Amino acid sequence: MRICGLAAAVRAGAALGSALLLSACASVGGITGAVAGIASGSASGNPAVGVAVGIGVQAGIDATIKTVLRRWSQEEQARIAALVGSLETGQQGPWEVRHAVPYADEQGEVRVVRAFTTPLADCKEALFSVDDVAVRLAGQPRPYYVTTVCRGTQGWKWAVAEPAVARWGVLH
Repeated sequence: MRICGLAAAVRAGAALGSALLLSACASVGGITGAVAGIASGSASGNPAVGVAVGIGVQAGIDATIKTVLRRWSQEEQARIAALVGSLETGQQGPWEVRHAVPYADEQGEVRVVRAFTTPLADCKEALFSVDDVAVRLAGQPRPYYVTTVCRGTQGWKWAVAEPAVARWGVLH
């Protein structure tokens, strides 16, 4: 009977984690792990089982959140790179990404500022923005960022690693 209770506790923790995943909060894994650990420890009567389940659930949720956010960032970068590749120097255009889950959908504007050729590839440098509701409501100017995209065998690709830093906001 305790095994059924343990399985139910693990399922409940996983369901809670999935629901909280959409919030993209840094503490989701910890909260979900704690809930699953307490539930499974109570259901099994063994605190060690609760600790083990809690740690496992937290690790799984944290890894899932990071994977989803990384994939979304790659989609955004791919969309911007494709648009930059299709524009000529001086041209601009809007970009947007709508994810399967209506969360963290992004949009902005991109402007090609120069094109150049290296021994390895044709490349373009562009300015892009990411719309921010708080900035818009405050009446502040839209911030722009610089990126380089290059044409490879599979089309235009993001060529700089700098958006991995936190100052780039959603594109990290």
